[in-house]
Amino acid sequence: MPLSAIINGETIIGPDLSEKEWADLAAQHKKGLAITMACCGAPGHLRRSKRGTQHFYHAVDTGCGYAEESLEHLELKYLIYRTCKDAGWETHVEFPAPDRSWVADVLAEKDGRKVAFEIQISALSPDQLAERDRNYRDAGIESYWLLDEYLGRAHDFASSYESWLREGDPRPGERVPYLDESVFETGTENHVFITRRIRTAGLHAKKQEVFTTNNPAIPAEVFAREVLAGNYRKYLEETAAAFEHTRKLRARAAPALFRFREFYHAIVRDRTYRKRADRALRILKNGKLPANDLRKKSGEICSELEWLETEYRLYISDPYGLFAWKRIPGKERPVLVFRPGPASQVKKLDECVKRFDRWESSFSHAMDVLERRIADGKSR
Repeated sequence: MPLSAIINGETIIGPDLSEKEWADLAAQHKKGLAITMACCGAPGHLRRSKRGTQHFYHAVDTGCGYAEESLEHLELKYLIYRTCKDAGWETHVEFPAPDRSWVADVLAEKDGRKVAFEIQISALSPDQLAERDRNYRDAGIESYWLLDEYLGRAHDFASSYESWLREGDPRPGERVPYLDESVFETGTENHVFITRRIRTAGLHAKKQEVFTTNNPAIPAEVFAREVLAGNYRKYLEETAAAFEHTRKLRARAAPALFRFREFYHAIVRDRTYRKRADRALRILKNGKLPANDLRKKSGEICSELEWLETEYRLYISDPYGLFAWKRIPGKERPVLVFRPGPASQVKKLDECVKRFDRWESSFSHAMDVLERRIADGKSR
């Protein structure tokens, strides 16, 4: 149900008329004055909503999408229109593109900036939203979408965000070990803006309220003023920049975290290094090889392994500050987590892994030499 119509060649916005002007218009319409719907050119009529909002409506069977608009849509559209107008912006309601490929619910202009508000109460898929938003972007218009039943669509938007987050992972499809995923948790408005650069907010149409991650209830007129002031755009852009920075740190940390897990298996869980050294030591102790220097070398390697396990446990301790132990609901024991920020934290992780890499290379070389000498002694 539109707020505007064309009468005697002039665009008339119903709520802008005084009660007397509206009554006079109604009387003239009864006498045959034509009302043409601005959205589609079809014939129309005029009336008031239950809340008293003066508006126009289509004659029957026009086939226009605006004929299906709800009263909530109508009231919100006018509320935002009045808010923009009162803020000193040149404001249009139901403003069409030159080719009528789109019609903005509310379009506000000031100092070269164009802002469109779209109130979307019916279902709209992410792809449909992206296509319609692209129309505004191509026209140089900054668009804001107020989406009813926002949380019901949150999963669709979140899945795109998850894909974005994992782009460039060294092992696609495999969870990065130790990574504290909670640092990437955010709201639907950020999911949509980060992945598609579309500005959205949740909508409680009946309450005329908007909501975001940080604010569960914002009066629609307050939200509109925040948009006009540039504050909501700034919030979305700053949040997106922060998450992009953290995602880059995540990508840098991921290979080191996979490597760190490999060291955990080799040092603590499976004791791969220890088992290899113990095998050599058993041969030396139980065999008849006379080389005392081999026994000494084997003992040195075993002592070094004791140091290595101690060093590993130091790296995962709270005082070291590299990892944290976090309590997870449903788990009896806290779990080891890594938070990818600041950049110095990722650098510290890289340095620890490089130390282990150097030690592993040295260990493998020493064991290769020891095992060859043991084999040579056995063959004599």
